[in-house]
Amino acid sequence: MRGRYMWMLILTGALTVAAAISLFPTFKVWTMSAEEKVKLVDNPDYINTERKSIKLGLDLRGGMRVVMEVDKSKLTPAEAADAVDRALEIIRNRVDKFGVAEPLIQKQGKDRIVVELPGITDRARATALIGQTAQLEFKLLEPAENLQGITDRFDRALEPQKPAEAKPKPKPATDIFGKTQDTLAAEEPTEKPFSTYLQATGGYFFVQPEDVPRVRELVAKPEVQAQVPPDVEILWSSKNETSEGRPLAGLYFAKKQVELSGKYLTFARENRDPQTGGPIVEFELNREGARIFRRLTGANIGKPLAIILDGKVVSAPVVQNQITNRGQITLGGAGTMEEAHDLAIILRAGALPAPVKIIESSVIGPSLGADSIEKGKLSAVIGISLVFLFMSVYYRLSGLIASIGMLLNFVFLVAILASLGLTLTLPGIAGIILTMGMSVDSNVLIFERIREEMRAGKTVRAAIDAGYKRAMLTIIDSHVTTLITALILFIFGTGPVKGFAVSLSWGIVISLYTAVLVTRAIFEIRKEYQTLSI
Repeated sequence: MRGRYMWMLILTGALTVAAAISLFPTFKVWTMSAEEKVKLVDNPDYINTERKSIKLGLDLRGGMRVVMEVDKSKLTPAEAADAVDRALEIIRNRVDKFGVAEPLIQKQGKDRIVVELPGITDRARATALIGQTAQLEFKLLEPAENLQGITDRFDRALEPQKPAEAKPKPKPATDIFGKTQDTLAAEEPTEKPFSTYLQATGGYFFVQPEDVPRVRELVAKPEVQAQVPPDVEILWSSKNETSEGRPLAGLYFAKKQVELSGKYLTFARENRDPQTGGPIVEFELNREGARIFRRLTGANIGKPLAIILDGKVVSAPVVQNQITNRGQITLGGAGTMEEAHDLAIILRAGALPAPVKIIESSVIGPSLGADSIEKGKLSAVIGISLVFLFMSVYYRLSGLIASIGMLLNFVFLVAILASLGLTLTLPGIAGIILTMGMSVDSNVLIFERIREEMRAGKTVRAAIDAGYKRAMLTIIDSHVTTLITALILFIFGTGPVKGFAVSLSWGIVISLYTAVLVTRAIFEIRKEYQTLSI
């Protein structure tokens, strides 16, 4: 019998060493200062160590939580059936490529998706990444020679209506033979309520940022829309361009016909333009896309080709020569490599099956998470110290043994969380504390039973055997019922509730091991004593 429990102590020692090895990366990363982490951010050894450490959840590390709703109003019933599932997978791919550690991405109800991004506090960048539909299209622009005529028609349509006046009928023009000729040229507008806001630049226009709301208002007027050619649409740039050091919005007159769509893309990556050094996104097309692109570029050399993402023009380069299966998207002088990286991620992950609307977003600052961690450390130290003090005073040496079992319970549980790559959250910490309390409670039950047996006059050996035997059924019953509850929480819970259920489930199993087997092995050695400190 004693040999079996001796092996139990040896196994516990081996598990303690394994737990220490598993927790070493966490200890190393958590004891580093913020300055040290910044210096080692690109170090492969540090990246590997950080990957093996315990990840902190949104409530501890800070980050962003977004709730999105998928708009299925324009989808057919067949497309709407799995639109949320497809959107969920695409968003997951984007976030995975973005490099967020331990994100939470899950459905909520029938039409909503919840995304939690620990460590991400840039609201604009995150929402653009996960909420962008990413419908990529290539369209030709209206020839530059036609733009003046279109804007003149806009100006005439917007001219104030003047009272009708009796005007003498103009004499018909005559040619050199004295024959009359029809005057076909349209009159120039006397005022330019639309063109006055435009700065022509090749095949499109620039608009001052402060004038954009006014121009949008004018474009939306029915009298202006009536002058837009039926095969043309008016588009804006995705962001302000830079011209002579000034940020300007681009206004484009693009053909409605889609010449090439993003469904033919096979790869995209960010890079720098070898000539200008500016950020670009290089892309590759499949065989069918290459055939279409070759025909498109070959027939339009010298003409601008607009690259449009979700209805906004990213760039409109002039086709210099025939292109087959590769191309690039230039982000312009105001673009950054970070934006190019995010755009490449979106294009690689694919387009969302339907537009998504962000209905709720919140940012938890890292300072709040740091404050929670510090308070958690303080409460843990105080709580464990008080438990040690009480158990040592009330149960003497036996109480100290129970406290050692409680510490082992904590070490083993945290090591399992680290080895499984799980994320630590505040509810998860609550689960850890609860299981530590259950571990101590189990020992209290056992000790009280042993005390009763010793008061009845039994020997130390008989009291220990009877105490464990009589308390065992109660301990197993309480642990199993709690485990069933934890499993139900894990199956039906979401987010933080699952984190609590995971730590609670593992903690219950470990508590049975430490409170029943480990302390029993130590008490087996104490059976030889004449008296028992309890």
